[in-house]
Amino acid sequence: MNKKRKMYIDVDGVLVVWNPAKSCIELSRGYGELMRFCLIHDIQPYWLTMWSKAPEHLQGLSRLLWPDICPTMAQPRILKVGDSYKADCIDYGSDFVWIEDGLGNHDIDILKSHNAFDRFFYTNGRNPDCLLEFMTFTQNRLDLPDITDWESGWHPDITLPEEYT
Repeated sequence: MNKKRKMYIDVDGVLVVWNPAKSCIELSRGYGELMRFCLIHDIQPYWLTMWSKAPEHLQGLSRLLWPDICPTMAQPRILKVGDSYKADCIDYGSDFVWIEDGLGNHDIDILKSHNAFDRFFYTNGRNPDCLLEFMTFTQNRLDLPDITDWESGWHPDITLPEEYT
């Protein structure tokens, strides 16, 4: 029996990173590619972030980055962290990976108690390529085949810029 594949993604320091060269906050490179990767490999992504205490912020982010009309990318779901530790929200019966820019001792202890610390990918919050590196980590950790055909799957209601037509 195959386990359900899940991906847990922090927002601050992972999806949104600090660009020290320009002194600004920006989105990590490859977020769309990562969501396409998730769809092709049947991985359900989840926001695992304290932003879940303000779900309207995550819903707005989801609509901006992964619009409902885009059938080529997976749609992240919101996990409510509440007052628990992030690691308490993980489904340890699934085949999962988790990207985070900071992990407290309690979260580390929880992961280790489930023999799952090797499912965790650390990024420092200043790496604009962290999502691309996480995709490689995910492919290796979940033992996924290379994607040889990304398929177009372009939705007819989405208008391409002129340079792509």
